[in-house]
Amino acid sequence: MKQAEPNPDRNPPADRIVQSVRLARQPIVDADLKTIGYELLFRATDADQVARIGNSNQATASTVLNALSEIGLDSLVGPALAFINVPAKLLFSGMLEDIGARSVVLEVLETVDCDEHAGEAMQRIREAGYRLALDDFPPEWIDRPCVAQSQYVKFDVLLSGIEPIVAAIDAAHRAGLRVIAEKVEDWETYDRLREAGVDYFQGHFFSRPETVVRSTVRASKANLMGLLILLQDDRAPLGEIVERINTDLALSYRLLRLVNSASIGLRRRVDSVDEAVRLLGLKAVRSLVYLSALTGVDGKPPALVHSTMIRARFTELLAARSRMANPPSAFLVGLFANLDAFYSQPLAQLVDELPLTDEVARALLDGEGPLGALLEYVRFYEKGHWIEDDGDIAALNAVAPSCYLDAVRWDEGLRESLGGA
Repeated sequence: MKQAEPNPDRNPPADRIVQSVRLARQPIVDADLKTIGYELLFRATDADQVARIGNSNQATASTVLNALSEIGLDSLVGPALAFINVPAKLLFSGMLEDIGARSVVLEVLETVDCDEHAGEAMQRIREAGYRLALDDFPPEWIDRPCVAQSQYVKFDVLLSGIEPIVAAIDAAHRAGLRVIAEKVEDWETYDRLREAGVDYFQGHFFSRPETVVRSTVRASKANLMGLLILLQDDRAPLGEIVERINTDLALSYRLLRLVNSASIGLRRRVDSVDEAVRLLGLKAVRSLVYLSALTGVDGKPPALVHSTMIRARFTELLAARSRMANPPSAFLVGLFANLDAFYSQPLAQLVDELPLTDEVARALLDGEGPLGALLEYVRFYEKGHWIEDDGDIAALNAVAPSCYLDAVRWDEGLRESLGGA
């Protein structure tokens, strides 16, 4: 009998299972060379020393998503500020406003008309919690309408030259702006601009951009698109939205990282995606899904994905029917038990980065508590091991076959709804 040819979609290579997210950061320093922030720069590949941007919206979406919910601002900038470029489309879209981050400075590009319309959009963004900088700003535009909504102005030394910047410093300060000189390439230029009153400096004279890389699982484009459609309906049931997010490990992980981000400020432990959605609000969830879709990520390993989804649902159903634990928490434990396989990182490190309750974390790492007992039971059941015992185990044995069958059927229905994904 002729052996069947391998199907690349059924057995994707490793580089289709896990991708690397990356961005670069370059410090911004004050006159005493103390770091006050970092500009976060889009990078497409590890070898990129400069940004290769085919789509500015995608580049910004990728940078924001990676900074907030993949790598994390705490790791990237610590207590300092994060400066990120924002093109006109995203500036006026309203999406960034819903996940406002107090430690993020959005750099409004010179391609944005600095008029009343831009000023109104920038005011909304400020009210959402962001700070704003005018990037590559021509010194002669210092009296434009959008200036009033900004806290910083960045002058490009190579583009404008030293003398026009020096001439604009006093006007910028009178407008309430802190002046950042970027592309400062040598110490002589730094000394000249510091003496003239420039507040902050960025350039190769101090540091070249440093690339930061992290492994991540790819989000399902089919699920992202379906969720985006669902989120357009303000009357969509919260439970349906939560279930859609629950079915995507990447989205669940990003959502919980976002809840725990210092930039968001929701310093609270959660034990389910449902609670994370309620804490952030649907607008923030919509923005997270929108940014995830814009990054263009796609594809996940079918066998690993489906076994993970079945495990999560199986654990949830066991918890509900045995009343041993909270079902949403049980789903999360089942879902994240395979997190290390997706991210190629130790589970303890990943759990430490998530805002999980102690009960969920102990269940995942040490198998403790009712959730830990459920997870251990599920692992034995998946291997075909039947555990003989009284009490809770006997109760689980009684419902496990039907729960597992229901979990498999649920996963099959999920695949059908996503077009066979």
